[in-house]
Amino acid sequence: MKKNILILGVSGNVSQGIVMALRNNKICINIVGACVFQDSIGKYLVDKFFVSPYADAPDFIPWLIRICNEEKIDFIFSGVEENIKVISEYSDYIKRSTPAKFVVASPEQLRIGNDKYLTAQWLKAQGLNYPRYAMLDNSNELEKLMSDVAFPVIGKPTGGKGSHGVQMLESMEDLELLRKKCTGVPYVIQELLGDECDEYTVATYRTQYNVFAGMIVMQRQLKNGTTVLASTVHNEIIFAECRRISDAFNAVGPLNIQLRMHKGVPTCFELNVRFSGTVPMRDLLGFKDAFACLREYCFEDGKVEKYLEPRDGKVIRYESVMLVSS
Repeated sequence: MKKNILILGVSGNVSQGIVMALRNNKICINIVGACVFQDSIGKYLVDKFFVSPYADAPDFIPWLIRICNEEKIDFIFSGVEENIKVISEYSDYIKRSTPAKFVVASPEQLRIGNDKYLTAQWLKAQGLNYPRYAMLDNSNELEKLMSDVAFPVIGKPTGGKGSHGVQMLESMEDLELLRKKCTGVPYVIQELLGDECDEYTVATYRTQYNVFAGMIVMQRQLKNGTTVLASTVHNEIIFAECRRISDAFNAVGPLNIQLRMHKGVPTCFELNVRFSGTVPMRDLLGFKDAFACLREYCFEDGKVEKYLEPRDGKVIRYESVMLVSS
């Protein structure tokens, strides 16, 4: 019997990646897609499509429950942080209102993962490797940071996505200029870690019983904040640090860890507490975390580790086009 899967935010690359990853695998499903835009390429990647309210709209949760019940949805996916945040906040209510299942971190875990300053604080508090940091508007923190590290440093919006708003700062003049320009936008200043050749994206997965089930480590190249090339690597030092992060963070389901090697030390600078944009890339490399999640929750498969066994390889992301009407 076919399972009905709802994927929210199919105009975005992460949710589109989830669609691609599920299509890569032989599984009997019907994909219902939704996003806030009528003219979305995601509309043409799914079996049925709906226009959804924005996640912060008062009718989003009632709409979600209605769609789940009317379409007999078995499982909900989303790669959109705004959707995930609201679903987490209303988790108990959604569970009472529809039989559809979903995997979502707690509001506190999402709060830490969605704020780069809180992420660095959390890493430090757990005794994990972290980039030295300071809030731009905290003079005491900033003075301490700049006495410990040399220019250049990195300025990032605390809630930024991808490379949006990220700036390389070469001097105190650059810091002051950023301070004047970013009024109203909280920025964290961090030491510059390694270089772009030493950047890795790591995915881990924990089962519904919070058992660590697998990990893939990929060295990557970025373009505009998006991974465009990824290769499997076997590095025990990185694996050990990311296992420590996974165990300490203790989030059921997917966790994406972004890090650089810095003076021989794997140092995390970002946590995505959700399926990330590389989900279709790692699926092709044998780490099928979206598929494993579906098998675990919809097909009661208690041995998902067999879907999380990465193999050696390289994956390239490329742009494509689709004729949707003529």
